[in-house]
Amino acid sequence: MTAARAPHAFLAFSGLRLRLWPILLAALIMQLCLVPARELVRWLFLEVGPAGWADDLGMLVFTAIMLQGLCGLLGIAVMGRLLPRADAHLRWPPGRSMVGLAAAIGVVMGLVMLVADHWPALLAGVAPDGGYSLDPPIVAGWLLAMITTGLGEETVFRGLLVGMLVVLVPGRVRAGRFEVPVAGVIVALLFGVAHYESFQYHPLHQAIAQQIYAFAWGLVYVWLMEQSRSLLAPIVAHGVGNFVEVALVMALMWARG
Repeated sequence: MTAARAPHAFLAFSGLRLRLWPILLAALIMQLCLVPARELVRWLFLEVGPAGWADDLGMLVFTAIMLQGLCGLLGIAVMGRLLPRADAHLRWPPGRSMVGLAAAIGVVMGLVMLVADHWPALLAGVAPDGGYSLDPPIVAGWLLAMITTGLGEETVFRGLLVGMLVVLVPGRVRAGRFEVPVAGVIVALLFGVAHYESFQYHPLHQAIAQQIYAFAWGLVYVWLMEQSRSLLAPIVAHGVGNFVEVALVMALMWARG
């Protein structure tokens, strides 16, 4: 006679050592990587640059992303000195790259974001109010910014912040068969918080949707990073998702405008 096995809990933690100060430190580092770069670029484009720069918001966003990524790389270099056990996954995939899966996930993400952000316009059969100029150079700047978003943001969030918190806040969380480090969940929450400006510039439904899917995407990105042991897959998924949504919004604006 065999003993009955206890059912596994759907949600389970293992090896968790929750500490507040590393989380606060991660939030501070996030702001130091994102805000100064963003504000510097805004100042350069809106106040200092030649006439016409202020209208090219796509290139403004692209430049800010590149500066944020540079800040992330500098942070990773410092982390390597102060926290040598931290792994930023800043390498070419040693095994399966998972780039194909990441690109497919990015396409699905883009479609989900399109519906979540613009469902009132889609239901009404009108063009989404993306606020984009359809002048070809402006379109090119926006699409360049979107496809490269992962280069900047994944370096900061998954490379630097998850790499640091995996060491300082160890532990894993499993939901069914999906498992990620607790650090990945914390950083996914921070990733949502980083989009707080949505509440200033977008309708409430869109701002709330961005908080929800930013958290969900953050979990997917850290899973891709762990599975491939590289930042490449999350960079691809992140960039493709943003590119698909913005490209579709622009296409609908052109077709229905």
